[in-house]
Amino acid sequence: MLEIDRAREIFNLGSFAMANTVTFDYDRASKILFVEDNWDIKTKQDVDEFFAEYARKIDAIGEKFWMIAHIDNLVIHAEVAEYYGEVARKATTDLLLGLVRWGEDSIARMTLRTTAMKAKMPHTIYSTRDEAVRSIEKMKAEQSKK
Repeated sequence: MLEIDRAREIFNLGSFAMANTVTFDYDRASKILFVEDNWDIKTKQDVDEFFAEYARKIDAIGEKFWMIAHIDNLVIHAEVAEYYGEVARKATTDLLLGLVRWGEDSIARMTLRTTAMKAKMPHTIYSTRDEAVRSIEKMKAEQSKK
């Protein structure tokens, strides 16, 4: 059994049923898309369905934007972590001005950080939404100086 799966078992996290959803809240004035990921990604098909859900929303936005993702309820199983990272990089490279994640769940943070690092994506994960927003605002300020 993989370490992450074992940790979930110890903390009784592996037995809950998760409704696979993503909540989107786009602030057009600030060009920030806030997302709440609630998805249990076990297979490559799950990865594809997760990003198809994003594609439906992103297509409707119609412009490049900043994204802040809350990841506490995002579960990426080790068997598909590398594939998830590849798809994430391809799906976001040309669409986002910047990406920041936040969450308090240590297993979700560790899994996503490792996946992002392997995919050569931003891998800093903040503990609070406020920290994530401050990070995006800092990125915006730095970009406006260019």
